[in-house]
Amino acid sequence: MSESSDRSASIPLDFDKDPFASAGPRSHFGMRRIRRLAATPVFRLFATLVFLVLGIRWVLEHLYQDEDWPGRGVKPTTSVESFWINWDNKQYVQVVADEEKLCSAVMVWHDIESIGSRARRRLLYPASWSPDELETDPALNNSLTRKAHLLREARDKYFVLLQPMDELHENKTARGIWTDAYMRLLAFKLTDFKRVLILDSASQPMGNLDSVFLLPKAPLAMPWVFWGEPVGWAFSNQMMLITPSIAEFAKIEAEIKTADPDEYDLTLMERLYKHQTLKIPQRPYHLMTGELRRTDHSKYLGSSGKQWDPEEALRNSKLLHFSDWPIPRPWASANQTMLNKYMPKCLKSEWFGATNCENRVLWMQIYSDYAAKRKGFCGSYFEVKVEEQAPDALLRHGRFLRTDEDS
Repeated sequence: MSESSDRSASIPLDFDKDPFASAGPRSHFGMRRIRRLAATPVFRLFATLVFLVLGIRWVLEHLYQDEDWPGRGVKPTTSVESFWINWDNKQYVQVVADEEKLCSAVMVWHDIESIGSRARRRLLYPASWSPDELETDPALNNSLTRKAHLLREARDKYFVLLQPMDELHENKTARGIWTDAYMRLLAFKLTDFKRVLILDSASQPMGNLDSVFLLPKAPLAMPWVFWGEPVGWAFSNQMMLITPSIAEFAKIEAEIKTADPDEYDLTLMERLYKHQTLKIPQRPYHLMTGELRRTDHSKYLGSSGKQWDPEEALRNSKLLHFSDWPIPRPWASANQTMLNKYMPKCLKSEWFGATNCENRVLWMQIYSDYAAKRKGFCGSYFEVKVEEQAPDALLRHGRFLRTDEDS
C-alpha cells in the first residue's frame, strides 16, 4: 500500500462534527446569520402568512363550489382561475367533412372567440381542401373558393389551427374505415395535447366551456341528458372531452373495423368506455332546443318543484344543442306544415286562463337568429333552405330529443 493511502486511512471520520464547520469562517458566519434571522418573530410571522395564503389558495382552487356543476354531476378538480393551469396543452377541436358543416364550424369558432377561452383551437378537415384553393371559373377572376374563404376566416380571425385529417392516418388502408360516422374520433391521436374537447357543429356555445377541461382524468366525458322515451337518460356526443392516447386510438380503430354498418361514434364509445365515461350534467352544459317543446321540464331542472323559465334556461346555458326530431338540423329548414305540427305548443297561463306562448316564441327566435347569422357569416350560398329530414338522419346524426307529443 502506498504512503498516501496510509495517510488517508489514518484520518479519523467524525460524523458528529458540524458539516458547515469545514466550509470556512465566512460560510460559517453566513449560516449563523440565517439561523438568527429564522429565529426572529418577524420572520416566523412572515413564513406563517405565506404558508397560510398558499393553503387558502389551494383550498379555493381544489375544493370550491361551482353552481354550474350540480351535485349529481362530476366536478372540475380546480378553478379555471388557477395560476397553475397550463392551457397550452388543452384544445377545442371540430371535425368537418362538407361545406355545410364547415360554415357551422366557423360560426362555433366565432362564438367561442366572442365568449372568450383560454384553450387552443384546431379544425380537422379533408386533405383535398386548401385555404389557398381558387375558383376554376375564369369569370370569377381567380377568387378564393367558398371552402378556402371559410378556412382562412377560421385561421386568421378566430386563431384556429388548420390540420388536414390525412395527417392523422398512418396508411391508406386505415384511412378507408374512417367514415363520417367516426372521423371525430381521430382526435384521440392528438397526443400533443393532454385534454381535447370535441364540439359538434350542430351546437351553439352560449357560455365559457373552459371548466370542462378541468374534470378528473378519464379517457372520456360526455353530457348525461334526458332524451325522452324510449331512450330515457343517455349520453350525448355534442361535446366529448377526451384524453388523447395512441393506445386508446388503437383500441378505437380496432373496434371500428368490427363495428356494425348502422353504428356511429356514440354507440361505439358507449360500448368501449361503458364504465369509464364521466357524466357532464346537462344543466347548464347541454340545453337542447327540443326542451322548449316539452311540457314537463323536471328532468332538465333536476326537480319537479323548480319553476321553468325558458329565457333564464337559455341565458344560463353553456351549450345549445339543436335537437328537434323530426325537425332537420339547423342548416336546413322544415316546411311550414312540419313546423306547424312540431313547434312548441302554447300553454294556458295560471292567470285568467290566458295563452302562454313564450316557449314557442323563443324556439322560433333561436332558429330565426341562427338562419340570419349563418347567411351573414357564410354568404347567401349557405342560406338555410327548406329540406325534408333524410331517412337515415338518425343513423348519421345520432340521437335526437323526443317529446311525448312526437309519439
